[in-house]
Amino acid sequence: MQSPSISPNVLETGAVRLASAIRAGQLTAVEAVTAHLDRIDQCNGSLRAIIAPDGATIRREALNKAAAADAARERGEELGPLHGVPFTVKDTLAVAGYPATAGSAVLKDYAPETTAPVVARVLAAGAILLGKANCSEFAVDTHAGNLLFGDTRNPFDLARTPGGSSGGDAAAVAGGLAAFGLGTDFGGSIRWPAHCTGLASMRPTLGVLPGTGILPYDTTAPLSPPNTSSVLHRYMTAGPIARRVEDVELLVHLMAGPDGIDSACGPVALGHSDDVDLAALSVAWCEGEGTVPVRSDIVRVLSRTAQLLASAVRSVVKQRPPRLEEAAGLFIELRDAEGLPEVAEAIHRSRAQSHPAEVTAGILQYLSGIEAKLANMSGAELLAGNLRATARRDAVFAAVTRFLEEHQILLLPVASATAPIIGAHAVEIDGREVPRSQLGVSCRAISILGLPSAVVPVGLGDDGMPIGIQVVGRRFHDQEVLAVAREIERVVDFRPGPLAL
Repeated sequence: MQSPSISPNVLETGAVRLASAIRAGQLTAVEAVTAHLDRIDQCNGSLRAIIAPDGATIRREALNKAAAADAARERGEELGPLHGVPFTVKDTLAVAGYPATAGSAVLKDYAPETTAPVVARVLAAGAILLGKANCSEFAVDTHAGNLLFGDTRNPFDLARTPGGSSGGDAAAVAGGLAAFGLGTDFGGSIRWPAHCTGLASMRPTLGVLPGTGILPYDTTAPLSPPNTSSVLHRYMTAGPIARRVEDVELLVHLMAGPDGIDSACGPVALGHSDDVDLAALSVAWCEGEGTVPVRSDIVRVLSRTAQLLASAVRSVVKQRPPRLEEAAGLFIELRDAEGLPEVAEAIHRSRAQSHPAEVTAGILQYLSGIEAKLANMSGAELLAGNLRATARRDAVFAAVTRFLEEHQILLLPVASATAPIIGAHAVEIDGREVPRSQLGVSCRAISILGLPSAVVPVGLGDDGMPIGIQVVGRRFHDQEVLAVAREIERVVDFRPGPLAL
């Protein structure tokens, strides 16, 4: 399907190197953007990765910005680190004047007047937005599909999911429609799609990036501060999906820092991976978080990666942190204790109207089940249960933190299987039927602990689909995570191959 007018090298080049080529005059922003727009015209109909605005509007606005970027370079103006680089933004992140539906018909007419700080900072660095990317409805499913825009498909196999909820961004980057994407991650919504599509990604330490402008929020007002008592907002973060770890690192640095609205985001001085002494780091690895089996080919690739890393670090041991097997269950317990009230409120407002929007059946079933459960409990019982779960979470965090003081880096799978077929409800692993929703429990375990986690693609499974692994580190030591991720990228030297499709 490759068009002769499209340069594969442009479409396969990472964001950092693409920006460098544009700054050096080896390529113009118009040429870079045109190549990606042509790829969108060619492949987005099959992928359904980019869902707004329409193709004509994308082309006109993006080319105008690219021409302005080239003119600025010709005038000798100072150029940003992402000057002329095309990207996408998940449909749960606010961009002024663009729809922000969170994949739901409930919000199909909503377009915010303000841009989320993490997006604004990337735009200020010179990147050019090519459109909003598809996601699961209200970002609560592990597949990027919804009733409003349909299913996004994996560029490596159109029958398979690109993951979710940030699957639209992952499909766009893996398919050559964009150089990088900005998504969000609650229980694995950046890491799981990166694993499914052979990309790099990062969930930074909680509090490094501001969460202002991440849906769901009150859409009747300007972008409101994230509610720090909400489990959803407390453990949600934005993050990048890109081709290389160096792209991920640049993006995290550009997006980091307080915005004066999100009280959970602080002025953390992020270090750089180049300044990390790898030889001083001890690395542990384990086959998973301990409750769900992991397919043998994924374990095999993970083990090989740990062996290849051994010569660069102080030590590598196979060992699971104590109590890690409790973490994913606590993620579910704390999430269900609230029942995603922000999502429920948006749906209730819609259902009170004369023509309520259609909502995914699975979301309605989940919310009704939670509401029925909570309705039978008193306020005192709910509070006591939440306090007990939070105390257990804190105890697990303390145990894992002590482990990470001895072994500063932990390697573990992103998921128990590679990208499943769209519509598959379960995957068989070692004779056990594992529900699709449980494939990414290792991501949930890290989410509830608030630890930084980067994903690096390291190989292909027996089914030919990409495999990524998580590189996890200590809170606010994101530079160590990135340093190890970059070394893994170097020693493994894995590339999924030519652009898919």
